[in-house]
Amino acid sequence: MIKVLIAEDEKPLLRGIRQLIEEIDPQFSIVKCALNGKEAIEYISENQVDVIFTDINMPLADGFEVIKFAEENHLETVTVIISGYNDFTYAQKAIRFGVKEYLLKPIVKTDLAKILERISASFNKNQLNIEKNQIKDAVYLGKKGKQGGESQEEKIQIAYFCAGPFIKEGLEESVYECDFWQGTDVEQEICAILPGKSHVYCFEKYQANERIVLMVTDRKIKMEKFAEKFVLSMKDRGIPVTAAYYPDYIALGEIPVVSRKLRKKIQSNIVVGGETVVCELEKGSKKKEGESAPIPEITGKSVEIALKEFEALMQGSYIRQEECKRWLESILKRFIPDREGSNSQIEEMIHSLFLYSANAKELTGNLRQMMDEKQFYKKESTTADIMQELEEYIRKHMTEPVTASVLAEEFGLVAPYLSKLFKEYSGYSPAQYIQKMRIERARALLESERNLLAKDIAEMVGYPNPLYFSKVFKKNVGVYPSEYRRQFQSSRGKENEF
Repeated sequence: MIKVLIAEDEKPLLRGIRQLIEEIDPQFSIVKCALNGKEAIEYISENQVDVIFTDINMPLADGFEVIKFAEENHLETVTVIISGYNDFTYAQKAIRFGVKEYLLKPIVKTDLAKILERISASFNKNQLNIEKNQIKDAVYLGKKGKQGGESQEEKIQIAYFCAGPFIKEGLEESVYECDFWQGTDVEQEICAILPGKSHVYCFEKYQANERIVLMVTDRKIKMEKFAEKFVLSMKDRGIPVTAAYYPDYIALGEIPVVSRKLRKKIQSNIVVGGETVVCELEKGSKKKEGESAPIPEITGKSVEIALKEFEALMQGSYIRQEECKRWLESILKRFIPDREGSNSQIEEMIHSLFLYSANAKELTGNLRQMMDEKQFYKKESTTADIMQELEEYIRKHMTEPVTASVLAEEFGLVAPYLSKLFKEYSGYSPAQYIQKMRIERARALLESERNLLAKDIAEMVGYPNPLYFSKVFKKNVGVYPSEYRRQFQSSRGKENEF
């Protein structure tokens, strides 16, 4: 509801305005009718209102005093001047006080209706912005929102989507380059699916292929059907999506906890190259899980036998990523000879296999090729030569969308193994090296080209999304691009003083 105060010293006119407002738009609720400016000021000093309709000439305090009080106390109100004086001087003074609406006596219903329509549109837009910012703060900062007043927090429903594999933190650049969503506007797609009046807010928090989706709706969504419909629509586009949802409403302050639970649910249920929908249980419910079947072990004594065991296991139609990860660890830890002290390297290789394999068949092929190449490219000189060529290629093409898959095709190596070789050679994965080159180039441009905007520099170094560029820059340098430029110019200024 939009709370309205009317200040007018003529009682018949006061009643008439109230009746017209209530008749035109029931969204407006008259919370106070004041017969003078003093009464109006006393009310707004203690109570929240969204709109003030005020006459100019009133006893004890005039309309401009009411407006001035609201402005000086930073009350977020829209003010409408009511006056029988068609005098430009009143309009001028009203404009100085920030008044944008002016209603002349006698009141014409159509004029009042237009003003209410403009106020309603602006109010609803502001409310959506407030709602979005509250939800955004809850997602990223864990804030619960303001206490008291009207709140939508009991009308929030949540789902969590992951396109492609589940990838641990630390490989953000590689996930971003892969574009698992294929340019899909997830928020827009969800809006097209949901019925009724729904406000959809979509956030990327942990990885570029994951989305936290919050929905504020006028009626409760059947979350299972909604999640299944979305997953199916993505499958039709060739995008495998795992969905986790919470079946009931949640409060604003519960968003961080519930979203973490949903992400964990996805991690334990995600299928290699497939799609699935899982549900996080309602509060207080205790569903007894049956004992899961033991995961088979890979026992092959040679690389070939172990690979054949793995291929046979992967022919199942519902292989969870966590199960697959255990099999990959078993093979890689046993048969990669230069693994000393490299548990983290093994884990990175496994996640690279998931990153660059669209399905189980590709994954088994990539693993086999990786093992073959590992035996073939043992000679350090051969490896070094290839890596030098690869490094030069990256330098020449760093502003282009160079992914590990592109490099693999260019150099004839399977993407996960190429990434591992390059990291052994340079200390960086290809994606990390590309990022390093881009950031170094961006720093140089920020220092030397003062007239270039940060968004232009972002595009020049290979980041078409300026927001993502700012995020990556801050992660690597410690400050955002604009702040880096200010700090550099400030330091140069101090140097010139000597």
